Amino acid sequence: MRRRSLLVAGVVAALVVTALPAFAGASRHDSSAVPDATVKWTIGTDFTVGGTRFDGVFVQQTGLVYFLGFRTFADATDGSIWTYDPATRVFADTGVDMPVPISNYGIAALQDSRGLGLYVFGGRSSTGEILTTVQVYYPELNRAQVISSDPWPGTTPSGCVSLPAMGVAVVQNQAIVMGGASFSTSVPPCVDDNSSETWIFNPASAPGAKWTAGPPLTVARGYVTATVLQGRVYAIGGDQNSAGTLNAVSTVEAWKPFGGGWNDAAVADLPLGCDESAAFPATSGALRGITLAGCGQWPNALPDTYLYDPTGNAWSLVGSLREPVRNQAGVQLPGGTMLVVGGYDCPGNACLGDPTVLSENGKGQATGFAGVGSAHHTGAGRAATN
Repeated sequence: MRRRSLLVAGVVAALVVTALPAFAGASRHDSSAVPDATVKWTIGTDFTVGGTRFDGVFVQQTGLVYFLGFRTFADATDGSIWTYDPATRVFADTGVDMPVPISNYGIAALQDSRGLGLYVFGGRSSTGEILTTVQVYYPELNRAQVISSDPWPGTTPSGCVSLPAMGVAVVQNQAIVMGGASFSTSVPPCVDDNSSETWIFNPASAPGAKWTAGPPLTVARGYVTATVLQGRVYAIGGDQNSAGTLNAVSTVEAWKPFGGGWNDAAVADLPLGCDESAAFPATSGALRGITLAGCGQWPNALPDTYLYDPTGNAWSLVGSLREPVRNQAGVQLPGGTMLVVGGYDCPGNACLGDPTVLSENGKGQATGFAGVGSAHHTGAGRAATN
C-alpha cells in the first residue's frame, strides 16, 4: 500500500441524504432485495502509524475523532491516543497514552461527573493477556485513567475472562457490552470458549456498583459488530471459537434495553458469516437502516458493503470497499459520512501481517447498486491468536 505524509489531505465525502430506499419484499434470509441506494467508497488520508484491532469515535465538543491506541506494525501494541480532524483531514498524536495499552476494544462515549468520557472495557494487552481493566479518556481534559473500582466482569462458561472486543454500544448513557471469547493462546492460556453474556455499565452508579447483568445473547460468540438503531441494540455477526479456530457466523439479533431479551427470530441474518466489520446506523436518507462496511471472515476479509432495511427486514449488497480490510475502525462523522480507518490489508482476500495505513470514506447515493459482490465463501480460519 502506498504511504503518503501524515499531513497530506485525503478525501472526506459528505453523505448525500436523499429519498428512502425502496426494497422488494424479502424473506428473513433473503439478500436478493435491491434497494435504490449505493455506497461509494473513496480513499482518504493515510494513518501512517498503522492501526488495527481498534475503534474510534467522533466527539462533537471538540470536532475531532479519537482513537485510544491500536495494534500496529510487527504486532506491537501502541497505547498512544490519536485524533483525526474531519475539517482539515489530518491525523495527530495527542501526546497522551492510555494507562494500559490495549487492542481489541470498542469505545463507549458516556457522560459522567467529569464530563464526556470515552470508556473501554478489557481488551488484549501487549503480552497477549485478556484484561479486565476498565479505562476512560476525557477528550476535553486530554487525560486518561483506570476505573479500578469496576473491572470488566465478563467470563466464558469455562470461567475465563472474555474478550468482548468491539461488541460495545451505548443506550441512554449506558454501555451495553455483549458476547466475547476466550483463548487457549492467551497469556496465561485459558480455554477456547464463547460467551453469551450481556453486561450494562452505568457511569452514574456508585463505585463498585456500575455493572449489572443484562439478558444473554441467543447465540454465544465474540467479535460481534454492534450498533444502535431507533433505540434497539443490534448484535451483528461475530465469531465462534471452536477448538482454536474462529468461524464467522451470520446471526443478527436485536434487543431494546432495558426490558425483555435479545430477539434472533425476528431479525434477518446476514447473507453470509461476517466478523469484526464496521456498522453505521441511519434513521433517514438513502442509507436508512444499518450499513455494514466490509465482511471479515477470519483470517480473511471481503470488501462487500451491506444495507439492512428494518422495515423490509432484509440485507442487500450496496457497494464495495476500495480495499478489503478486517479489524478496521469505523467512525460516523457529522452529516452521515462513514469513515473506515486501518485494519489488516487483505488483497486477494489474504490478510497480511501488518496493518494498512489506508482510510476510506463512504458516500450514500440514491441509485441502485449495479456492482458485483465478492465471491462469498465460509471463512474458517487458522488457529486464533486474538
